[in-house]
Amino acid sequence: MNTQISPDRKTFAFVYFLFTFMLLWEWLRPLQAFTDTANTFIFVFFIGISFLLTFLKAPWYVTIPVKTMIILFMLHGLFYEGVFFSFLWLKDLFQDLMFNLRLMPSADWVNLTSSFRSLLFFILLWLLVYLIHYWILYQKRILLFFVLTLIYITILDTFTPYYATLAIIRTVLIGFFMLGMLYLDRLKKVENLKMKRLTSLRWILPLFVFISLSIVLAILAPKASPQWPDPVPYITAIGREGEEGGMQKIGYSQNDEQLGGGFVEDDTEVFTHVSSDTQYWRIETKDVYTGKGWEASDPEAELEEITNFNELNWTDERVETKSLKSTITLNNSYRHLHVMYPLGLSAIDTENELSFYLNQNTELITPFRKNEGSRQEFMSYDISYDLPSYPLNEMRKEQSYANVPESFIERYTQLPESLPSRVRDLAVRISANEDNQFDKVKAIESYLGSEEFSYDKEDVAIPGGDQDYVDQFLFETLRGYCDNFSTSMIVLLRSIDIPARWVKGYTEGEFVKNVTNTEKEYKVTNNNAHSWVEVYFDGVGWVPFEPTKGFVNPYDLTFDYKAAEEQEQEIEQDESSVKEEQEQPQTPEKPEQEEQEENSASKNEQGSGGFLNIRLDSTALYITLAIILLIGLAVYKTRMKWLPMLIIRKYRKRTDDQVFFQAYESLLMQFDRFGMKRKDSQTLREYAQSIDDYFQMENMTVLTKNYERALYRRDNAKDEWTKSVELWENLIKKTSS
Repeated sequence: MNTQISPDRKTFAFVYFLFTFMLLWEWLRPLQAFTDTANTFIFVFFIGISFLLTFLKAPWYVTIPVKTMIILFMLHGLFYEGVFFSFLWLKDLFQDLMFNLRLMPSADWVNLTSSFRSLLFFILLWLLVYLIHYWILYQKRILLFFVLTLIYITILDTFTPYYATLAIIRTVLIGFFMLGMLYLDRLKKVENLKMKRLTSLRWILPLFVFISLSIVLAILAPKASPQWPDPVPYITAIGREGEEGGMQKIGYSQNDEQLGGGFVEDDTEVFTHVSSDTQYWRIETKDVYTGKGWEASDPEAELEEITNFNELNWTDERVETKSLKSTITLNNSYRHLHVMYPLGLSAIDTENELSFYLNQNTELITPFRKNEGSRQEFMSYDISYDLPSYPLNEMRKEQSYANVPESFIERYTQLPESLPSRVRDLAVRISANEDNQFDKVKAIESYLGSEEFSYDKEDVAIPGGDQDYVDQFLFETLRGYCDNFSTSMIVLLRSIDIPARWVKGYTEGEFVKNVTNTEKEYKVTNNNAHSWVEVYFDGVGWVPFEPTKGFVNPYDLTFDYKAAEEQEQEIEQDESSVKEEQEQPQTPEKPEQEEQEENSASKNEQGSGGFLNIRLDSTALYITLAIILLIGLAVYKTRMKWLPMLIIRKYRKRTDDQVFFQAYESLLMQFDRFGMKRKDSQTLREYAQSIDDYFQMENMTVLTKNYERALYRRDNAKDEWTKSVELWENLIKKTSS
């Protein structure tokens, strides 16, 4: 189709094509963020060439060969081997086409090859460019495509990880501007108006200013926070609530008799806390495993008033601890009237000086004896606690349990008679090569963290009939969430007579902001509901373990008790040193003036020879200072050249759990030195987008998403760092160019 464009209108036509290209580009930008589509730049390049050929009014015998060669070149580079101009690879391409064409009549879309999918996508873009060109130059309309683009972007922003704030702004600016310009073109055609360029500018400039001002005001205007939780989980769960293994809403529940089934995520706030260290927040423990879930051995246990928090001993008095404090503020809509507290709780303070009651059986703490209180009476509280660091050498000793009642061991090694024997056999097989209780526990924890098992919150089975919950998870499904992993670990431990119990509560939550240099604020939601394992060690106490994949135990297992022989030697050394001091004759003290004279004399003697004797009026002193200053200035001026290499060398080969977080902070500091300081009002994603806009790339956005996934979702930080280190290194290098 040959479109006649007068010379006076070529500029406007070029603007139309440029803006339309940018709108179509917005369709391609998100693909790399929420699909497995890679190398989206080749599709952007293709639509750019297509628009350029259309604008230049190239004939069909030019456009078709050029576009075909571009498609073939891209497909060859992505999927085929060999030299392009040898065209030997075309045989493989033809065979690939035949294979996929045979699949299409049977609608077997899943097995279509990636090369064929890419070919279809190129053809789709080819047709789309032609249709858009027709809408603009012939129909003078862009509203439908503009609205579809806006809907597409906003839906992705709502229902996928794609961050579309800037995309929406760009789309609105381009879309309304083109609507105004095309309306002017239609008006000139209908009224047969002939306008000079200056007259057209009088229309275009106010239009551009009005749209830009509206966007700026919209960005600066205050906005209400989201009133509803993320709708995605609820939509995906429609129709599944009534099914066996159907979805239930995540969060704390008092009834754990029937475990299993998927759940719907819920980011409703439960409480916020200001703390200087991370830990899990306990609510209660359960000790009776039924084969389907957990119960308390004495559900009717009476609540006892806590008169002395020091009596709540979870660990041996020799365990080293760190005294900490936290402030907890409960959400007004949270319906349970219990205390969320960390291991090592030592005090609870409230403004209205409430008393607190403990269920000795489940260790649940509440401010009201029979739930006769209200949420308004218990909205916030301060806690003090002693965060333990557990001694490895003591936990590796032989466990005699000489100081604990036999009923205690029976209680925490209880298992139902119906437990399949293969569960017990598996526990023995996993721990067979270990010679102490701690290593046996770690072996079982590591087994559940192996590649055989996967973390899943939706497709989780419920045991039916006489089927055992743990047996089903260990030998059939091998997929589940925290309840599956924690319960399975406890049952395996109890199978080899290691006392363990089930603990439920919340993880530390999501970071909100820094309150002080040492204190941070966290928000805990229903999504942070969690269960984990506590194992009893003689001489140590209850020690937490974390078998759930993607979660990291926040407690240290590194400190050792000093051996008894070492302690005795230190005591003997201290006593002997004190005795020697007492036996030494006391010498009379020198007068203060004599002592000062001797000190000054000794200093003069030390500096009497060599180059160290540099006086204040010495020329050598000032030359030395000038050289040091010049070197320091040169080092400072060239810091953007050498500092990135030092930062890369510092973090590149590290593989620990903290490297991603430290490396990301170093990257932010480096961009600050580069002159791109993060504003106080900017979120990490907004800041990342500004970095990418400056360098014309998307590396910072992708890196930030991986960082947030490791920080907030408790994914494996090592894995996130491994796949992000190259992005991080490229960004660091950008600051030195």
